[in-house]
Amino acid sequence: MTGSRADRIAQAGKLVELFDGLDDEEAAQLLYDWEFWRRSDQAMPDLRQAWTVWMIRAGRGYGKTRTGAETIRQLTHSSKTGRLAAVAPSAGAARDVLVEGESGLLAVSPPWDRPKYEPSKRRVTWNNGAKLTLFSGEEPENLRGPEHEIVWLDEPASMDAGADVVTNARLGLRLGKPRLIITGTPKRRQWMKEIEAEPTTVITRGSTYENIRNLAPEFIRVILGKYEGTRLGLQELHAENLDEVEGALWLQDWFDTNRFAEWDAKQPDISLRAGLLTTGREPSKPNSRRWRTIVAVDPPGETAECGIVVGSAPYKARQGIDHAVILADESKTGRPEEWGAAVVAAYNYWGAEAVYVEKNQGGDMCRSTIHAVDSTVPVKKIHAVDSKQARAEPVSALEEKGWIHHVGHFSKLEDQSTSWVPTESRSPDRLDAKVHLIRELLRDVTPQKSKVSTGLHSRRI
Repeated sequence: MTGSRADRIAQAGKLVELFDGLDDEEAAQLLYDWEFWRRSDQAMPDLRQAWTVWMIRAGRGYGKTRTGAETIRQLTHSSKTGRLAAVAPSAGAARDVLVEGESGLLAVSPPWDRPKYEPSKRRVTWNNGAKLTLFSGEEPENLRGPEHEIVWLDEPASMDAGADVVTNARLGLRLGKPRLIITGTPKRRQWMKEIEAEPTTVITRGSTYENIRNLAPEFIRVILGKYEGTRLGLQELHAENLDEVEGALWLQDWFDTNRFAEWDAKQPDISLRAGLLTTGREPSKPNSRRWRTIVAVDPPGETAECGIVVGSAPYKARQGIDHAVILADESKTGRPEEWGAAVVAAYNYWGAEAVYVEKNQGGDMCRSTIHAVDSTVPVKKIHAVDSKQARAEPVSALEEKGWIHHVGHFSKLEDQSTSWVPTESRSPDRLDAKVHLIRELLRDVTPQKSKVSTGLHSRRI
């Protein structure tokens, strides 16, 4: 039975009777008694056991944030734990969800023992001196120096730099009896699979339905009705790790196998990297040819997101020798002036030679939007003569061969790539931007045994 003690008493019809028998102070104590209200599957593993990671892998609405916050509160009071950290996908999420949210640290703490929150210091301090520092998954380097006993990672699979966040957080667990608590809905991440396989990892699995009595009726009607029975529902509601999507043109293993942790723009010749190429040809000398960096943009269509992807490859790329690297995914949802500014910022930051947009998908509008921010940015248009599938298939073939490399992790772009089935839905904006990018960077390279003979070459306007 996974129900709480409160559930069992309520089912017996005695919950009101229980509270009626308590004075005000006792009732208040019971309201904040996590052991009374939690389900058995939300119980922290026995601290006397030698576990190092507790992974709560559960669906939306399960109560992951509440479990994480209550566990942190419990650890600060039941042991000598004094140095803690909490990491959310963004600084805003750390504040709005982990601390000030309805299930956050402040909400689960009783008024007489509520910790002090100092936003400017990113710090939560309890009356007994225990301190928790907030971090953003957007800045994994900030986790390098600090030492902690406990780190709480919330939704790390949604972080573009999730692997780096986990690595840096674990390297900082050097005090007391280090424990890592992970709360989130799973996605296809190699580092998550590796953590799950560790012998000292305790995994708690759960679905949305286990907390359904506490969810809003509208959520149940709309969300469960829409996603139950779908692959996305298996992931978001039942917390299943989805494998390959039948009919998708990309596989997650391609990204993981060909990924670069870093990129040296001063010595960018990929052929010098050991183990990547087996062509038998002599590698070219470093910097023997110039590399070009461009920004590809797919304007907002049915979605409000503008695809903005940056990449680099040698001029006059040669088949079997030259590869392309994806440097950044700066895709943005917002007003035209906002995504226009994001395009210009990416162009300037990466020292790109030009911005490329699709002529027959709002190309003139896109150029006007970018030039409204900076009229000096060169905007060039490409003409898409083939269907989205025909353009994407040769790019996926190059990816399969190992000719395209993500520098770091771009989780949203990778999720879109591995979940898009051409015959079932329109291609998403991030993926469209990447396809435009690779077609332009490697327009003189045709993959051997390509699934189609067209789609990789672009005509300049």
